[in-house]
Amino acid sequence: MADHIIQDSETLIEKAARALYSIFGISLLPLLVAHLLWRGIKQPDYLQYWAERFFGMSVQRSPRGPQTSTAFPTNAGLSVMWIHAVSVGETRAAAPLIEQWLAKGDAHRVVLTHTTPTGRETGQNLFTRWLTMDTPRVVQRYLPYDLIWANAMFLAWAQPTLGVLMETELWPNLLAQARRRSIPVVLINARLSPRSAKRLQQFRWLSRPAIAHLTGIAAQTQADAQGFLAACSSAGLKNTAGVAPMVRMEVVGNMKFDIDVPQPMRDLGNQWRGMSGRRFIWLAASTRDDEETQIAQSWQKARGDGRLSAEHLLVVVPRHPQRFNRVVRLLESAGLTVQRRSSWNPHQACDVLVGDSLGEMFAYLQMSDLVFMGGSLPALGGQNPVEACAVGRPVFFGPNMFNFHQIARALRACGAGKEVRSTDEWIDQGCQLLNDAAAYAAARQAAQDFAQAHRGATLRTAKFLETILQAGR
Repeated sequence: MADHIIQDSETLIEKAARALYSIFGISLLPLLVAHLLWRGIKQPDYLQYWAERFFGMSVQRSPRGPQTSTAFPTNAGLSVMWIHAVSVGETRAAAPLIEQWLAKGDAHRVVLTHTTPTGRETGQNLFTRWLTMDTPRVVQRYLPYDLIWANAMFLAWAQPTLGVLMETELWPNLLAQARRRSIPVVLINARLSPRSAKRLQQFRWLSRPAIAHLTGIAAQTQADAQGFLAACSSAGLKNTAGVAPMVRMEVVGNMKFDIDVPQPMRDLGNQWRGMSGRRFIWLAASTRDDEETQIAQSWQKARGDGRLSAEHLLVVVPRHPQRFNRVVRLLESAGLTVQRRSSWNPHQACDVLVGDSLGEMFAYLQMSDLVFMGGSLPALGGQNPVEACAVGRPVFFGPNMFNFHQIARALRACGAGKEVRSTDEWIDQGCQLLNDAAAYAAARQAAQDFAQAHRGATLRTAKFLETILQAGR
């Protein structure tokens, strides 16, 4: 009786907490609209598909007027996996898992949701053949904001057999609605940085019940698994197995290691390298928050004191396409001669090449000699260094890699990556490495070995999902 009373009390508390959360979310609707309008000024794609974001449905124009689209025929015996990949990195990491699901047969379909336009565009490029079939087997949508009516309409439309969220996406209303509809939802490639763990603790009145609504968690590392276990147990959700009731936990590794470098991108990168005519090519990848200003200042300083010469080419690839024009202006204002990848004339001399193209990061990596990961000097959490390792490039990063803290630690330990405190230090250490052929070769080999040694998470994740499905049959 006592256990039953406690459970009822927890349910009432959970409902009250989510009610307050929902009211707060509704009060933010004007700000969400303003945010999309503001983002849309620089990136017009944010002005599209608002019906998906606010109402969980897609409206298509037809000769008879607007109508709600349906992805798949209902009640047709389909196995639909809904997978939420926020942006570019998550979409790429999910690609092998999606391909494995679709390979099971024509009855297997995928609803692929995103948060950012760049993630949606990446999905379009990766799954063109599945999206453009007469009867599409992959359908894309934006995941609606965590509003009760939007989640209800989205789930009623998608009718997934299985829901899959990636990394840290825990939305209280969405998970509660899925539980109400008996839709198993699994968090895969799950990670919990120190900052995320602190946030879970601060908002434990929402995050802990959300975790309890999951059917399974496939964690990247043992430390990540322990973080989720701690969140469960401190809420009184722990059972005799040490996890929340009905939540399966398994450590499977990081799916981002399983990405394959497309041969066309390797060929394109080699072509660019030949076109550049330079001996050394330095890549600043996925730069953010005007990091380019520091990079340009350090580059000019190194050129002035003779550490860098005309044989060295700087390539800067901003993380967000809406910043392409701004980055060009920043670099030019620092006195550098700049060309854009989209209009590159290799017969004209330049100091910096700005990568203003999407979907070609592997080609930029293949072109380079060494790589600096953007978003790691300001407190932004860094960007994924695994792709650089996959092509065998030594990686440099700043002290703020909290989104990839486990990977950064392992890279330092094996010699494939170096932490620097400034762009001046990046250039200093980069020059030392390039001037020592043996050390450079060792760093490249260490990067390739590191990427190869951690592969296999996608297969383990697929097996984990199959276990979830079989348990629910």
